[in-house]
Amino acid sequence: MKKQILSLSLFLFFGIGLCAQPKAVGEPRVIAKTNESLTRPAWSHDGTKLLFTSSESGALWEVSATGENLRKASCKASCKAAQLKATICSNALLQQMIDDPVNVASKVAGLQSLSEFMIFNPALSPTGDKIVFEASRGKGMYVCNADGSDLRSLGQKAGRASWTSDGKYVVVMVEGNDGHRITKGELMSINVETGVRSVLLSSDKYIALNPTVSPDGKQVAFECLNEGAIYVIDIK
Repeated sequence: MKKQILSLSLFLFFGIGLCAQPKAVGEPRVIAKTNESLTRPAWSHDGTKLLFTSSESGALWEVSATGENLRKASCKASCKAAQLKATICSNALLQQMIDDPVNVASKVAGLQSLSEFMIFNPALSPTGDKIVFEASRGKGMYVCNADGSDLRSLGQKAGRASWTSDGKYVVVMVEGNDGHRITKGELMSINVETGVRSVLLSSDKYIALNPTVSPDGKQVAFECLNEGAIYVIDIK
């Protein structure tokens, strides 16, 4: 009887954990499409706009969160984007990762097991206490405390992590290729404590890359490589 109760308790505990993992709601919808291929979406600080660039011209574009007023961004918007990047880089270790990706792991005690690898695509959690990043040569994705301690692997084949608003999960892209070009792009969420993954979007219709979670944690914007468009999908 005690074993049955224990088994039920464990089932309920892990079941609740799995239910808490972010899930996609509905189908993705186009929020921006032009005669140029659009890439690398990023939400404005207040979540009212999306900024992204043209892969051909490098021009910065913007659109409202509802998909209205698509236009090339003004100098003012460009300055705001630069200010946002500066804010994101306010953590000392994050700044080290950006400034010295080749040597940072050998200089930080908690990261020295990765001293032979380059660190790239670091992202600070909204709560400011953790950093997620990638290590070169297929080593994979890692998370650590903001000072480099408590280093943990989040597995291989995941990139471009974007934090959910509660700092408990990251949304990542998982790409496939034929050795010459990207042929597949999926979106997944990863629990940064357990490493458990959950598929958010996996469809032959979309080569989904470069996800970015909205500030309120309710949407994920991503680049659809095969269309050159920016899409948004709701999550909960």
